Amino acid sequence: MNFRTTLFIILLLIAVAGAYLLFFQNPTEKPGTQDKPRIHEVYDLPLQKITQVRLTFSDKAYQPLTLAKDADGSWKITAPFQAHADTTKVNEMLADFVNKRVRQTFEATELEQYGLQTPSITAELYTDMNNSSKTFFVGKKGINFSVYIKEKSEADIFLIEASALDDLTKSPTDLRDRAVLKFNLDTVSEIQFQHPEKIVCKKERGIWKMTYPLAVAADSPEIENILAELHSLQVSTFEADSTELKKYGLDTPRIRFALIDNTGTQELNIGAAVPPPQGQENLGPRQVYVKPIHQGGIYTVSSDIYTLLNKSVFELRDKRVLDFQRGDTIRFEIQRGTEKIVGIKTETIAGNDEIWELQTPIKIKADAQAVSDLLYGVDSLEAVAFVSNSTENLSQYGLKTPAMQVRFTLHGQKTPAVLHIGNYRQDDTVYVKAKGSERVVRVKRGLIDKIAMGVTWLRDRQILKFNIDDAIRLTLASPDDVPLTCKRLSTNWRLTAPVKEDANNAEVNAIIYELNDLKAEAYVSGETHDVSAATTGLDAPILQITVELRNQKVYTLQIGKTDASGRFYSRLRHTSNLIFLLDAELIPKLKTTRERLRTTAGE
Repeated sequence: MNFRTTLFIILLLIAVAGAYLLFFQNPTEKPGTQDKPRIHEVYDLPLQKITQVRLTFSDKAYQPLTLAKDADGSWKITAPFQAHADTTKVNEMLADFVNKRVRQTFEATELEQYGLQTPSITAELYTDMNNSSKTFFVGKKGINFSVYIKEKSEADIFLIEASALDDLTKSPTDLRDRAVLKFNLDTVSEIQFQHPEKIVCKKERGIWKMTYPLAVAADSPEIENILAELHSLQVSTFEADSTELKKYGLDTPRIRFALIDNTGTQELNIGAAVPPPQGQENLGPRQVYVKPIHQGGIYTVSSDIYTLLNKSVFELRDKRVLDFQRGDTIRFEIQRGTEKIVGIKTETIAGNDEIWELQTPIKIKADAQAVSDLLYGVDSLEAVAFVSNSTENLSQYGLKTPAMQVRFTLHGQKTPAVLHIGNYRQDDTVYVKAKGSERVVRVKRGLIDKIAMGVTWLRDRQILKFNIDDAIRLTLASPDDVPLTCKRLSTNWRLTAPVKEDANNAEVNAIIYELNDLKAEAYVSGETHDVSAATTGLDAPILQITVELRNQKVYTLQIGKTDASGRFYSRLRHTSNLIFLLDAELIPKLKTTRERLRTTAGE
């Protein structure tokens, strides 16, 4: 091989390598590329000043698209139909385009070879300065992942990143706002339902009221929940932009809904259910057709919207029976015939824990949780049915002379809030009425049954109260074994019966600890349980535990049979008429044997 042949081969390889690098390698920004101007700098197109966009495409699969910006900066689609646009997506599209750097500019007389005679995209961008515009033609792709661009009024052509093609190739669906309704939650002042009865609710001074067909207080939490759900409601699919309503059940909507806020009135019609896919008919409809009246388009959304808006007068009216602030309650009274129970808040300690005292006529500590359940239960007590708006026939409901009355006195107020409780019904509801109200309603009986228990429900559930170091003698007796007695000597325990020897301190102390922490699951009375000896088994206890204290006080706990739920009937012998229930899991912790009470050495 001679020198000329070798040189020719070397030059050929260099040419091939250069072509490869030019046409096939990913582009890299050359030094100084970051100094290239951006489109918005060259053509004075700051993003915030663009007020209108028109996009047309050579590909007929894409519809021409026009977008316009509102005074508040929100974008809307104005053609081929009117609808809210996703402002974030529109701004991102425009920012991606106007922030592209102009890589190279050159003169060209033949536009066709650059794809600019019939551009793939024509983008018209209008600004708020005298409604002036810039029109950009987007042509073919060039080398190094570029695309040819021409501004309509200029002769020169320039190159930018080819991603501009993807940035601007958008359909109306791509840029459409998927929010079904756009409104200000804080300024909604009225809502209307029609399905077929009409219901109107208005907000007055921050409170929702029903104005039609009844003039009553509305269920504010329910209405606020409806509005919150509607505010976040998203389109599943953009179904159609036609006026062919019958196909979608929108010629006679199942529900018509409207709301008024500070921007005006918005309406939403709920049409037919979308047929489920073949083979999934048993799952039921998952979507329904809807149409917002204020803008074009028929959409599908989750079928939950039908349940959300399919409300009756009962569901939308305020169902609370008694209006009072439970946190401000300092005293309550339960009057049942001649029996009267008074609860007084004596102290509020750290963590807002409250201490209540019951006067029955003796003073006893109240169970804080039971009192909380009473206050919360009555405060949130809701009607399951509205019976009457008249006080003329109260006797038929047992409310002319109520069987029970509950009064709540609030801090700084002399007049208490009073609940009158009347007759029970066979459907497990009770007639009740708030004093001063003409409404007679029915409520579920669960809370009323607890109120009827009085002290049995409200008293402190702590059974024994003593210092564990004060316990000096412990005796356990059961029908199956001889009684076991332990006596404390200094800090140690000793078995004194049936044998005399050192006891297992850990075993004895474990029982003492359980007794000291013993709490009733519930107190029972003859009105709520059969408390006969045959039922409770307390005439022949399965376990009897006696603890004697240094101050000579003696407590004897008797444990009998179980009730239907598996809890054990129990009582203290010195208050034998006060029967309570103990959790079944506690009983094994209170039992022991002679072998377990003996020390390891004794065994």
